[in-house]
Amino acid sequence: MDGIADMGGKQGYGRLPEQRDNLPFHHDWEPLAYIVAILAAEKGWWTFDSGRHAIERIPPKDYMRGSYYERTLVGLAALYVEHGLVSHEELEERAGGRGSFPLSTPIGVGNASRPHRPDFKVGDKVIVTGVSPTGHCRAPKYCHGKRGEIVGIAPKAHFPGEIAHKIEAAHEHTYHVRFEGSELWSEVEDGSSVVVDLFASYLNPLN
Repeated sequence: MDGIADMGGKQGYGRLPEQRDNLPFHHDWEPLAYIVAILAAEKGWWTFDSGRHAIERIPPKDYMRGSYYERTLVGLAALYVEHGLVSHEELEERAGGRGSFPLSTPIGVGNASRPHRPDFKVGDKVIVTGVSPTGHCRAPKYCHGKRGEIVGIAPKAHFPGEIAHKIEAAHEHTYHVRFEGSELWSEVEDGSSVVVDLFASYLNPLN
């Protein structure tokens, strides 16, 4: 999904706020986001992929003004509403009235795993597909259409474009793909590189 959550490589958002401690939580309510997610996972109402996609679907203005844990709770609440466990009206009533509790936009169509995706080995040259799907996608926008090299292979996992949308999901490898910094961003001149983990369906062999 080509949305506000895919911010890698983008400019114009200013510097990240400096955090001088290593504390995971800074408010008493923040651990509840993970507690609710764990409980929802036990019931089959939440997975990592559906949770990530629910956060991706948060409207840009709400996404940008929310903290990490606020986004997590909004995404969880959206999934609870979609499962019929609570209504948006009930959430707003508890939060302070109409317009007080944003939700993610409705879930759209998922994207199928490629049935004849190629298998790669370490050292193979690849190019990332340039398609921006409407559903959940784990290929960052900044590497779409870019050339890289396979430097490692991870165990198979459910394809996110399917499992995030409650579609029977294929298992496929993710590949550790190294990109030269200058391939991703033309102004890079220091010889640096970036390694991105990408599912097989996002890759084509570079002939």
